[in-house]
Order: sequence, then structure tokens, then C-alpha cells
Amino acid sequence: MTSRNPKRGRLILAWALSVLLVVALAAATLSVIALHRQDQDKAEREGAMKAARQLALDFTTYDYKTWDTDAHRVLDDSTGQFKDEFQAGTASVKAEVLTNKATSKGDVKEAAVVSNDKDSAQVLVIVNAVVTNTASADGVERRYRIKLDLVRDKSRWLTADLQVVG
Repeated sequence: MTSRNPKRGRLILAWALSVLLVVALAAATLSVIALHRQDQDKAEREGAMKAARQLALDFTTYDYKTWDTDAHRVLDDSTGQFKDEFQAGTASVKAEVLTNKATSKGDVKEAAVVSNDKDSAQVLVIVNAVVTNTASADGVERRYRIKLDLVRDKSRWLTADLQVVG
């Protein structure tokens, strides 16, 4: 006749419950980490898209009366090759804008992040702009498809390249 050891059974049960508790805690921790990473990725995408929308708007919105301020907004949110090229062309563009009394009022219609990581992003932006000048006082609507390459500078997204692609 064999007798069961109730103390041993309780010990095995306690051990099994402990293992299950550790596994459950590990799974919960991994889930929290994954959700946090998803939130960070979403915030990075949204930050890049917001910066790209603003730069595209600034790039397509100007007035001959406020050209210096308008151009400065673009430069403030730019870096690298794009900033250098924009700055180098500012004087000649300003002359054209002033001579023709040109204005442009941009309106961002759509934007989408094509790719991103924590330090860079590529965003496509669709902008409609109404352009007026001495030849067209009523204005002409233009549509731009703009590809922006952004880089993170500390907590800000800056435009490193801008290409009108359509």
C-alpha cells in the first residue's frame, strides 16, 4: 500500500503556478515593450509627416511683399544639400518674384510617409497652389507632387532634399 504525500503535491503545484506566473509576467512585459515601440514608431511617422506637410506648404506659399520672411521659414526647416541649394537660389528667385509681383498660396491635399526610421524619413506630399503675378492677376492653380527626404536633428525633422516629382 502506497500513501500519497500531500506536502509534495502542494510543492509541485506551487512550483507549477510560480512558473506560470513568471511566463505570464514575461509575456506581459514583452507586450508592453512592443506597444511602446509601436507608439514610438507612430509618433516618429506622424512627426515626419507633419514636418513634411509644413515644409511643402512653406515652399509653395510666398508673397513678393514678404519674400524674405517666407524664404527664411523654408531655410529654418532645412539642412544639407537642400538648404544650400535653396539659399544659393534665393537671390535670383527673389528678383523674379519681386519683378513679377508674384504670390503663391499653397494648400496641402495629401501626405504619406513612404519610409522612415528613427533618424530619417521620406514623405510624398500633394500640394495645390494658386499662383498670381503681373501676367495672371486672377491666379492659376498649379498642382505639385513633392518628395521630401527628412532627417532628424535632435527633436526636429529637417528637410535634406526636396524634389518636385509631378
